Amino acid sequence: MRKDNRRYDTEALRTCFPVTEVIARYGIELRASGTHLLGRCPLHTDSGRPNLHVYPLTHSWCCYRCGVGGDVIKFLQLKENIDFLQACALLDAQQAASASQPTTEKPAAKPRRHWERLGQDEQVLMNTAAAVYQHTLWQEPRALEYVRGRGIPDWLTRESGLGYADGHSLEMYLHRHSGIGLAMELGLLKRVKSGTDKPREPLAGRVVVPEKRGGQCIWFIGRTLQAGDQPKYLALTGERPVLGYERAAGKQEVVLCEGVFDYLTALSWKLAAFSTCGTQLPAGRLGFLAGARVIYAVFDGDDAGRDAAARFNDQLGSRVRPLHLPESTDLNDLGRQSDGRTQFFELLGGDRAAQKREAMPCA
Repeated sequence: MRKDNRRYDTEALRTCFPVTEVIARYGIELRASGTHLLGRCPLHTDSGRPNLHVYPLTHSWCCYRCGVGGDVIKFLQLKENIDFLQACALLDAQQAASASQPTTEKPAAKPRRHWERLGQDEQVLMNTAAAVYQHTLWQEPRALEYVRGRGIPDWLTRESGLGYADGHSLEMYLHRHSGIGLAMELGLLKRVKSGTDKPREPLAGRVVVPEKRGGQCIWFIGRTLQAGDQPKYLALTGERPVLGYERAAGKQEVVLCEGVFDYLTALSWKLAAFSTCGTQLPAGRLGFLAGARVIYAVFDGDDAGRDAAARFNDQLGSRVRPLHLPESTDLNDLGRQSDGRTQFFELLGGDRAAQKREAMPCA
């Protein structure tokens, strides 16, 4: 309830009661579809293609079959057959009841984020960020030149959804669509103590590589364009997912890469590749490799790479087959050499021949 000449603070009601949550209370299943959500409209018999479109960033919805839409208040009006003031009163009463609940217990510590378990609004925002980053990459010649210079073909850049964080496009887009708060929760934006207190993008100045599941973007890792910048790679914090999980899960022959651009090089050669984005991955997160007959470990040709190959061999057993690259060379370095692809497949072919010999019974 307001103390001025308006009875209800409608903007506060729209913010406190996200339209996605209110719609879901009626048992309506919503699924992410790009930068919005889709579901079956409860205002008419919706047995064919879902017609209800929900837009979390603008706190709005629309049924293109009914030809109606609006905010959370309008949805309650139509669903409950009540007028505007009654819908506001219903939400206001729920808000007051929630505020009156005792809060004697200390709030629980914020759990570590699991990117595979995003909520609906979070998923839509991640898809939105991915779309902004992708668009920006093709508008930024310096970033596009960097990706091409690393030997990544344009078709893979598009297919993988590579993007670029320029430090302002995402913030500007989300500011217009009221998505700043959620973006800060996800770590896409962070508040900087300055005169303007304007949010900044932690991934700014980086080529952004998304991890996708079922076509939905769930996580980002970014690589700086500037030589010498540290850290070279920066990722959204939380439990780091496996990059390329769906490309490797269920395959009999997979390629384990250390670095992000090594992984992209392997994809450009149509290999079932994934990356640990480093040299370690907890054993408990390797279950997706259960069906793999052979795992080619392609680590850098240095001591750290050899140690990593040995560690994964301990975790996964004899299925791990290290492919030893030339000293001080990673897969992306090799891929940029004129005969690099040929060299790699010769290594791969030699190991496959060795496996056949090992499998032959003794005379």
